Amino acid sequence: MLHTDIGLRLVKTDRRGESAAHFDEAAALLKRAVDVDVARVEFARRWRDTLSGLLDAYGAADLAKDLDTRGHEWWPQSKDAGAASTAFALGLTHEIQGAVAGRLSGPPPTRPFAIPPDAIGLLRHAAEDYTAALASDQTNSQAALHLGRVLLLLGRDNEAVSHLRAASSSANPAVRYLALLFTGALDERAGRLDAAVDAYQRARDIFKWGQSAPLALSHALMRLGRDAQAREALVDHFETTRGRVCDPLWTYLADPSTDLGPTLDELRAEVWR
Repeated sequence: MLHTDIGLRLVKTDRRGESAAHFDEAAALLKRAVDVDVARVEFARRWRDTLSGLLDAYGAADLAKDLDTRGHEWWPQSKDAGAASTAFALGLTHEIQGAVAGRLSGPPPTRPFAIPPDAIGLLRHAAEDYTAALASDQTNSQAALHLGRVLLLLGRDNEAVSHLRAASSSANPAVRYLALLFTGALDERAGRLDAAVDAYQRARDIFKWGQSAPLALSHALMRLGRDAQAREALVDHFETTRGRVCDPLWTYLADPSTDLGPTLDELRAEVWR
């Protein structure tokens, strides 16, 4: 990640040749890491996709294309995995459209409201897309995570549980974190506060730099009347992170120059000690 950050700074100052050398070194280190532990291939693919998107957004299309081409050679995906990625991208589009149509993004509403029919239709399309992605590749944990969340919005809690459970075993810690947060929210909605506390604790332990999990945990503990533990959960978080916060985001909009920055932050946080 150090080489990646230096390379991006050099791109912004139009020093392409120097930046390319740093990206090559970063890729070489990742290739060695994957050779040692094949489970790291998922991290390497996310690095490739994030960096190529940022390079393209910064006007370095030639570097982006080269990295993307070589990255797919180094860390190839099967035909089924590619089909799943395509279906997932379509589902994400429908889900974002549904969020906009149904006021499910932006400032929190001041009172409860019904999700309008247009948004319901788009969320159903998203659910179909994510289901198709999982039919092509059952290991696509992002599709499982998003399908679980969309089903929650549609009120189909029982169907959502199995998909969130699958996502909670993902190789991507951000996906595991979010899956457990949504599971905890589902348990809270059903009045299972002890189960919600357990889910939030697990989420906090998986991605200790995130602040949503300790906040949710503290709130659930307060609802159980365990105020001292609620305060302790927040104090522990602030003392551990000391301002070094990175909360995995649920989804992104369409501008790589702004929306891939948080994705790069998540990659950084996975290697923080």
